[in-house]
Amino acid sequence: MKKWKINEADVCELGGGGSMKSHGHPTKTQRSVEVTLLHTPTGISVSQRSPLESMSRPAAAKMRAQLRMELLPKLEELVAKHLRIPGR
Repeated sequence: MKKWKINEADVCELGGGGSMKSHGHPTKTQRSVEVTLLHTPTGISVSQRSPLESMSRPAAAKMRAQLRMELLPKLEELVAKHLRIPGR
């Protein structure tokens, strides 16, 4: 039997996070990245936030991609459990 996978077209990614600048030190920008994945047909969502740390925009983009890769299996498991898919 083929393993069930979530259809990525049904997953909506909501971004978030923030940045805080240290006054007088423009290179000391503190950023956090938050990723929320929402399965639109069921309304199930999972989210995760990175700690507030010094990172550049490209590093924040890498962090966002890493968080998405970590959250996708969690979302897949929750959706499979909700839909009562056998073998999951």
